[in-house]
This record gives sequence, structure tokens and C-alpha cells, in this order.
Amino acid sequence: MSAPLDADRLARLLEDAVGSIRPRADALDSIRRGARRRRATHRTVAVAAVFAIFVGGAIAYAAVRGGTQPTGPASGATARHSRSASPTGPAAKPAGAHDWDIDGDGRPDSARIVPLGKGDRNTRFQLVVKMSSLGTQRIPFTAASAIKSPPNGPQIVGSVDADSDGRAEIFIMIDSGAATQFWTIFKLVNHRITQVTIAGQPASLSVGGSVMDNSGFSCGRPRGDLVIYGYGALSFGAGSQKWSVERDTYRWAGARLVLVSKHSSTIRASPRSPQLAKYAGVRCGSLPQYTPS
Repeated sequence: MSAPLDADRLARLLEDAVGSIRPRADALDSIRRGARRRRATHRTVAVAAVFAIFVGGAIAYAAVRGGTQPTGPASGATARHSRSASPTGPAAKPAGAHDWDIDGDGRPDSARIVPLGKGDRNTRFQLVVKMSSLGTQRIPFTAASAIKSPPNGPQIVGSVDADSDGRAEIFIMIDSGAATQFWTIFKLVNHRITQVTIAGQPASLSVGGSVMDNSGFSCGRPRGDLVIYGYGALSFGAGSQKWSVERDTYRWAGARLVLVSKHSSTIRASPRSPQLAKYAGVRCGSLPQYTPS
């Protein structure tokens, strides 16, 4: 085992070992330039990383705005199909889209009238409604006989969504006379076809008439209300005549039509004036605009 070196001898040996090593004159400048390059490199990498994060966020934002989907869900997340909302809301269904869709399932239904009695004087009938989602329902009702309502008693006029609820109502002509028809309505309420009532009685809407007395109704707008109107002559002669006009607004309450406003007035107009025309005829979807000759 060799003897330990004293401190002075160790110092001399170290000095001899490194004494021949001499740094270049520009060594300090080279070290400083290297340090600057390293700092510049670090800044470039950092800026690139920030830029990548920003671009990634922008792409993700654009994807959400445009409705495109990422290529795969993140870990632990469920991918869901998202649809960008239209600024104007969903497109409204065209007029007549719900005609004969009585149960509101998007498929057309049908109806027919069957006599419950025999003979031309029979006044008892049955409305048979076949619905694609609710099956067949049979609803008895009364109407004028075939003798009073030629040629075959009551007739189905049409089926339109009169109250704007997505389900069509059925309109049936149940009586006629003096160039005027009378229509009743059947409506689906709580999965059952029910005859609509006004003031506790089956609805009977007067449609048509003569040049002296006429009536009709409208439906759908602005809130699905049913508006019944009509006019009658108070005086008739040469030039302008005097007329009584009336407009009643009803709101739907299940199978009931509830009166919410009633307006009547007296006007002066010629028999063919547009002032009178707005108090006659039917303006309710595809229902015929009955105009007697």
C-alpha cells in the first residue's frame, strides 16, 4: 500500500497535468456565441410549440363551427354527431303537409261514413277512421237524411290541420239547404276521435249562402284559431247597400271551440265589394272554398 500524498505534492502534480492546456484567445467569445445559439434554438422550439397549440385550437374551433367531426374520440369520451343549428330555425312544413295525417305520425290516414240505419230518412251514421298508429275507430253521429242532403246524406269534405297542432281534423258536411251547407268537425283528443262542440253542442259551421246572406270560416293563423264570419243585407237597392257583418274568433280546447272574441258592425258596400268578400268563403288549408251559384 503506497503512502498518502501530502497536500503540496498533490498541488504540484495537478499543476503539471493541466499546465500544458491553454485555451484559445477567442474561447470566451465562442462560448458566448454557443450560449446565444442555444437560447435562440430554445425560443424557436417554444414558439413552434405555442404555434402548434394555437393552430390545433383554431382547427378544433373551426371543426365545431362547421359541423365537422374529429377523426376519433378522445380517450374516455363518447363521440356524438353534432349538427350546426340553422340561424333561422327549422324549416316550416309546407301548407297541406298534415292533410289526412289524423294521428300525427307523418303517414296518411283515411275515413269513411257508414249508415247505422236504413232508408232515405236515416239520420244515424258512423264515422270510421283508420289511423296508421292508432288503428281503426268508429264514432257515431247524427246528420240530415239523404232526402235533405242529396245525393247520399253526409259527406266528408276534407281533412286538414285546422288548429296547427300537427294532426289533421276531419270536416264533414252534415246538412244543406238554401244554397248553404253545414259542416261539423271531428278531432283526435287523447287518442280518441271526438266530435268537436261549440257551446256544448256539436259544431255546425255555416258555409255559403246567397248574394244577400253569406258565411264561412278560416283557420290556422295566427295561433290556430278558428274564425267564423258572415254578412247579411240590411237594405238593398241601387248603389251602395247597408250590410251587417260579424266575425267571431274561437280557440281550441281539446274537442271544444271556445269563443274568445266577437265583433259585429254595419258597413255600406256594393254586393261584389271586397269589403264583403272577406266575410264569406272558406280559408282553411285545402278545404274547398264553397261558393254557391
